[in-house]
Amino acid sequence: MTEVHVGNIYYAEMVALRAELEREIEGKPGEELKVLADGFARKVQAAGFSVAEAMEALQPYIGPARPGKRAIQNAAPEVLYRDPASPENTLSGRGRTARWLADYEAQGCKRDEFKVAGS
Repeated sequence: MTEVHVGNIYYAEMVALRAELEREIEGKPGEELKVLADGFARKVQAAGFSVAEAMEALQPYIGPARPGKRAIQNAAPEVLYRDPASPENTLSGRGRTARWLADYEAQGCKRDEFKVAGS
C-alpha cells in the first residue's frame, strides 16, 4: 500500500483527494466481488460442477431474501396527507411541510383533515 503524507497537502488538494477516494471506494465492492465470483466459478467448473449446482449448494449459507439498504432508501415514501383540491399534491411527513398544507393550516384547517385513509 502506498503511504500518503497528508500533513503537507493543501486543503483544496485534500478535498480533491477525498472526492477521488470516495469515487474509488464506491466501485471497489463490486470489483472485488466480481473477482471472487470469477474465481469461484472457475474452481467449481474445474471440479466438474456447474455454477447452478454450486449456487444450489450455497442456499443454506444465503438465508432468506431481505431487501437491501438501497432498496429501502429508494422506496417511495408512504403518502400520509393528500390535497383534496389537487390529489397530485401529497406529503409523506418527511422534511418541510408542503406549501399546500401550510396554506390550509394558515386558513385554520387541521392537518388530520388531509390524512390519507389507512395511514
